[in-house]
Amino acid sequence: MSQSKVKIAAIGLGNRTRKYLRYVAEHRDIAELVAVVDPDVSRREGLQEDFSLTDDRIFRSMDDLVASGLDIDACIIGTPDLFHYELSIKAMRSGWHILLEKPMGQNPEQCRDIVQTSIETGKMVTVCYVLRYHPYFMKLKDLVGDSSVGKMHSIRHTERVGRDRTAHTFVRGPWNIKEMNTSVFFTKCCHDVDFVLWLAGNDVKSVTSKVGERIFSEENAPVGASQRCLNCGLEATCPYSAIDLYLRRRDWIKGFTALSGESQEDMIGRILRESRYGRCVYHCPENDVVDRQTVILEMESGVRAEIIMECPTDQTNRVTEIDCENAVIYGDERMIEVRYKDGRESETYDFGWTESLGYHARADFRVVEDFIEAIRSGHLRTKTSCVESLDSHLICFLAQ
Repeated sequence: MSQSKVKIAAIGLGNRTRKYLRYVAEHRDIAELVAVVDPDVSRREGLQEDFSLTDDRIFRSMDDLVASGLDIDACIIGTPDLFHYELSIKAMRSGWHILLEKPMGQNPEQCRDIVQTSIETGKMVTVCYVLRYHPYFMKLKDLVGDSSVGKMHSIRHTERVGRDRTAHTFVRGPWNIKEMNTSVFFTKCCHDVDFVLWLAGNDVKSVTSKVGERIFSEENAPVGASQRCLNCGLEATCPYSAIDLYLRRRDWIKGFTALSGESQEDMIGRILRESRYGRCVYHCPENDVVDRQTVILEMESGVRAEIIMECPTDQTNRVTEIDCENAVIYGDERMIEVRYKDGRESETYDFGWTESLGYHARADFRVVEDFIEAIRSGHLRTKTSCVESLDSHLICFLAQ
């Protein structure tokens, strides 16, 4: 392809897509948003205004977009997970490259089909595995490749999901096995698996998994807990209060949509009264979220990797400990320390500066940049292609 602008359609206008579109908005010399697709009229109108799109560039469904015959080079797919596979196949068959939010599909067959269709059509699918574009995780990758630390022996990588995310997304929200057909580990940690494979290689010979208890169940509800937080006598001291999360702190509300003429406070009040997000975490009958899961990978090389998901935690970070022949590398997303086994002085690397950057330390932008540059240059290769990302998906299905 020539060095002209890449013409992009955005399909599914949720939080993740809007973040990726910030890069497009800031780089209109190389990329252009030409169409948006979403069933929600308020989301469509918001993007229409931000990008000065005419009415004939706004669509309720992808079928309508395809039928329009618009000239499109690529699309961003950020719909709910259930629709990723179907829309990806349609997009490739329509001749578009894809920036695809994780996960690719809901089962191994769908994921393999996306890879095969990408090969057959010659259309690139880049999975939004942003850890490979994050400066902290890139530094860990560089360190394990340094000859001074020696051969890798083992990895222990822990994803602390956090209390608020667990309650909002996986307990009250729809990301559970019954509704999404995938486990929390798959939804939240597939790119952690990808990161570990990036460090240790993908010569996996065995996968084992162990899950913890289900904390958020009817039998674990505190005495006196009500069905909804609004009329619960325990709400003021409950660490999972929806009133505290949404109304007092105003966190996790970007995905909520206000009705016409409704203020933000009125919207939150309605959400608390009427929606799934106002429920007690112990009274969400469709919830099947486990509090902890450990997946162990044994490699042909002899490396042993543990990937641990801890859900209702006070912190929301990832902790990685890598045991190598000559050193142990430890990191908690804010700092990396290389502790040498021969008594040499440790090396430390401060990544606290990344916390203020937002957008996963702008890794969200770097994945879009890599995607657009691959199209403009014509080499059609990115760090997180569907081919590269397939193994992590298959491992998560085995763990599930």
